[in-house]
Formats: sequence, C-alpha cells, structure tokens
Amino acid sequence: MKKVLIFLAIQTIAHLPLFAQYTEGEKPMTQGLKNALSFEIKDLKTSKVEDLWQDFVKQFDCKTKKDKKMDEYFSDNAKIYYIPSTTSIDIFARFAERGKNATEASIFFLDNDRFLSTASNAEQMKGATEFVRQFDIYVQKYQTKEQLEDEQKKLKKLESDLKKLIKDNENLHKDIENYKDKIKKAESDIVKNTGDQEKATQMINDQAKIMEQVKSKLDQLK
Repeated sequence: MKKVLIFLAIQTIAHLPLFAQYTEGEKPMTQGLKNALSFEIKDLKTSKVEDLWQDFVKQFDCKTKKDKKMDEYFSDNAKIYYIPSTTSIDIFARFAERGKNATEASIFFLDNDRFLSTASNAEQMKGATEFVRQFDIYVQKYQTKEQLEDEQKKLKKLESDLKKLIKDNENLHKDIENYKDKIKKAESDIVKNTGDQEKATQMINDQAKIMEQVKSKLDQLK
C-alpha cells in the first residue's frame, strides 16, 4: 500500500504544471473596471498568498499598503525593470478566494494615468506578464519548499518505521535462539526425566520385593 501511495505522489509531482495560465481582461477594482493580468493559485490559502505578495514586491523598492475596506493592495512607484519605457509604475493587486483552497490573483499596472493593456501597450504588457510570472514562480517556490518539508517528514517516518521493523526482526531472531536453547534444555530434561523414571520404577520394584519379604516373615510368625 505504501509503495502505491509513493508512486502516486511521484506521478502527481511529475505532472504538475510549471506555470499558471495568465489571463488579460477587465476586473473590478477601486478605480472601476480596469485591465488586469489574472491567474489562479491552487492549494494555498488566500491569506498566505497575500503574505507572499507583500514579501515579493519589497524587492521593487516600493511601499505597499492594503485598503482593508476594498480588500486591495497598492504598491507605489515600483521599479520593475521588466517593463520598458518606465522608471516606476504603480501596482494594484486583488486576491479572491476561489473554492475551498484556491485563490485568483488579479494584478493591475498603472503607468501615470494609463492602465497597461496589450491593445495600447503591447511591449510594456510583455514586461508586466514577466512580472506576474516571477510572482507565480515565487509562490511555487514557497509551495515546493513546503511540499519538500512534508515529503522529508514522510521519509523520516518511513525510515523510522523501517528501523522499528529491523529491531523487531532482531528481537524475533533472539526469541528463536532463546526458544532453541529452551527446547534443547527441555530435550535434555526429558532424557534425564526418563532416566529418573526408570530409576524410580526400579526402586519401587525393589521396595515391593522387600515388602513381600517382610510380609512373608510376618506370616511365618503366626
């Protein structure tokens, strides 16, 4: 059964998609319906995705704040070298739960007063897509590290189980040797017991003869 579970785990890891599908389109945000790049993050709680986002954007020398009322993050004057023709750009991000354990990330890019889109800013949107891809990688690295820790724990558990089985096997072999010694001693005791029985039988026969002799003598005295 364990072999089957390990095989399934390996197959699952081997067939995981490397990157999500990034979808461009209008999404609601604080400034209305604006163009965004969106993708789904699976097997990770939304609260954790938000923590990872805040850590990720720090490298772009920007200040990030969350509008708790609108549930939206704003990163001011991010320096993203992937995006051409800009010294800095404003980033808006929203994260929405999708199902039990999935999150939809929607990232908006505001260059001065223009939200980037492929229709009007094709080259810049390529850079924005690369930025989103890097965030995707950042999330996947975290997930993979977490998965690695889980698999290491499982490996340690399997190794611990093996050590216990080896120890049990050694104890069983010791038990067999002990039982062999007991059997050998019992066999020796049986031989001795048989000899003792023969001696006891002989003594009984001898004693019976003596008793008959004494009885005969008593009969002669009548």
